[in-house]
Amino acid sequence: YHAAVGATTVERWASDLIFFASDKREEEVVRALCSCFLRRSVQRLFVVQQVVKGDEDELADKLVEAASALSPRTFRYIGYPKRSEGVVGKAMFERGLGFSPTSFTSVLYGGVIEKKGVAFFGVSQREPFQREMVRGEDFVSKAQYKMEELLSSLNLLQQIQPKSILDLGASPGGWSMQVAQAFPDSRVLAVDKGSLHPSVLALPNITHSATTLTPANAESVLSPHSPFDVVVCDVNMHPAEACTLLRPVLSYLRSGGVLVFTIKCFFKQVKASGSDLIDTVKRFLSPGHRPRGRGEEGEKASGDGGAAADAHESEEEGGHSFTNIEVVWLVANTIHERTVVAVKE
Repeated sequence: YHAAVGATTVERWASDLIFFASDKREEEVVRALCSCFLRRSVQRLFVVQQVVKGDEDELADKLVEAASALSPRTFRYIGYPKRSEGVVGKAMFERGLGFSPTSFTSVLYGGVIEKKGVAFFGVSQREPFQREMVRGEDFVSKAQYKMEELLSSLNLLQQIQPKSILDLGASPGGWSMQVAQAFPDSRVLAVDKGSLHPSVLALPNITHSATTLTPANAESVLSPHSPFDVVVCDVNMHPAEACTLLRPVLSYLRSGGVLVFTIKCFFKQVKASGSDLIDTVKRFLSPGHRPRGRGEEGEKASGDGGAAADAHESEEEGGHSFTNIEVVWLVANTIHERTVVAVKE
């Protein structure tokens, strides 16, 4: 990442902030960000115009000096760390600058790195919130970055070169778009009663089935397009509900086909780490895996014991078996998500 943006020094890394010095122009940095998975977290891009030795008072003086050439002079100030905004903002106000959080004409931004004794700042005559600019014109949803990362790092999909792909719960279409573009000779069936982004619908190898898949309509919806080489699913559901949604689909995934789906772990009693979550996944996918009894402690901890056990029993009757089951934490996953990749025997 540092190499991509041409960073010569990285001053501070936080959960959502990166400060670096770069010889590249702003548009080059933006292009680099557009090719990095970390762009899913980029909310604002600030171009630091000058770095000086000093503290908050020195920073205020430099900002006043830089802003004095601008007219009209109504500003918004954004500072780092956050606690410095009040101190620096007050100092600039005392030096004659006017501030408004809504009707500003320019943005001043800066910060102090105390341990190095330096201050950095910049002035912009436009709002430096460049979400769409950083994410690019093809942005559909943050979910697309998960599939983009998988396609880049998982050779499994490239090896099978899928010809038929099912995206279950596709709306607004981020995953459908990624697989359709990665495999232009494939046919992608996007199933969701919700709408798809216009840029997704414009792709010639995507078919949208605007319905909610159920065991009752699975055959009529899926049979004309099956068997599928790949089934993907990224839905905002409890893990047990996601397994229930996937249950009628597995018969339409060919032997050797790949299943990729996201587990959401922000529900009560569902934890993103530990063996309980992995056991739940394996119970659903692998008939050979012995399910725990409903009264056992592990079932209670996972928060979905009954539904997961039912899913396991149903799949065992149907004869579906999966190997090479991996539960991974992608860079593009949130802290509460895990991605499951499995191959059908």
